[in-house]
Amino acid sequence: FTSCGGGEKTYNVGIIQLAQHDALDAATEGFKAALTEKLGDKVRFDYQNAQGEQNNCTTIVTKFVNNKVDLIMANATNAVKAAQEATSEIPVVGTSVTDYVSSGLVKSNDKPGANVTGASDYNPVSAQVEVIKAFCPDAQTIGVVYASAEDNSKVQADEAKTVLEQNGYTVKTYAVADTN
Repeated sequence: FTSCGGGEKTYNVGIIQLAQHDALDAATEGFKAALTEKLGDKVRFDYQNAQGEQNNCTTIVTKFVNNKVDLIMANATNAVKAAQEATSEIPVVGTSVTDYVSSGLVKSNDKPGANVTGASDYNPVSAQVEVIKAFCPDAQTIGVVYASAEDNSKVQADEAKTVLEQNGYTVKTYAVADTN
């Protein structure tokens, strides 16, 4: 966000957050704080929470597009997808997305190839397996619960299953339909 000629442009940023959740709330607040630190009173935020409903995501991003915001910050995979579907012109910065490529949001993490970019919340499964070994040394079977309606949840569950099996565990996966 640089202004040619030192003008006094105020940037309008639409923020869509999929649902109320401590981790999502922290990501949104961190984004707002960083932009406010950089731009001061030259940035205005329109924060909207979709309350976990995909239809609300569509409505919110349509409003942002109609209001011609300068940037959309979309928090969580389904919010980013709604923003991507609503505009190819307005830049979209995502967060709380594990894998942008497997979610169909970008062609490549190195070269997204569209108006969508962002930060990943990917955590290496191998580190989590080390925690299981340390705290549950006698465990033999591990249950992995994931939200089938959330692309990144499936990516993480598949990776967890592979890594856990490589470490000698029996793995049982369980899908739930609600992303909440």
